[in-house]
Amino acid sequence: MSSFDAEIIAIDETTASGGVDIVGWLESATTFGEINFTSVDSFVDNVLAELGSRKMSLLHIQVHGSPQHVRFGRHYVRDDNFDTYRARFSRLAGKFSSGAWVDLRACNVGQNLPLLRRFHSLWNTGIVAGRGNQNNLFDANFGRYQVIHPDGREDTSFFVPAWVKYDTTRRGIREVTSRF
Repeated sequence: MSSFDAEIIAIDETTASGGVDIVGWLESATTFGEINFTSVDSFVDNVLAELGSRKMSLLHIQVHGSPQHVRFGRHYVRDDNFDTYRARFSRLAGKFSSGAWVDLRACNVGQNLPLLRRFHSLWNTGIVAGRGNQNNLFDANFGRYQVIHPDGREDTSFFVPAWVKYDTTRRGIREVTSRF
């Protein structure tokens, strides 16, 4: 993982019906340099636009989740419908640097190991997702974290791995240096 690779924060600010989601709005108001999205398509398009020709070493995805799904705007992505979205999500596959991580910052989605394995396999990244309720304003999940390492090893942890944890200083430095 190069220290010059981008760290992206993508936040869904919409409800499933397309209205303003107060939780996502508050997360955006307390975050700098994030991209926002309203669907799987705008998620992928906006991440790609933000990256340009750069690669990313860390992608934080702040969305709503459950043990059954993760919601990208109006799209509920589940293990049993993942193939519906595979082509769209695969547009990001070549944009991750070696050893990159994805932090799914959503409630309970860490309980859905088959879905996490699909993202891991498609993007060839490490995946971290909380198994309990998520509070992105405090950067905390009130359950264990499910971790799939880039090499496929799986474990759980009480704490998000240090290299994935949201860090404004690291992110700011990475954002500035990755643009040169």
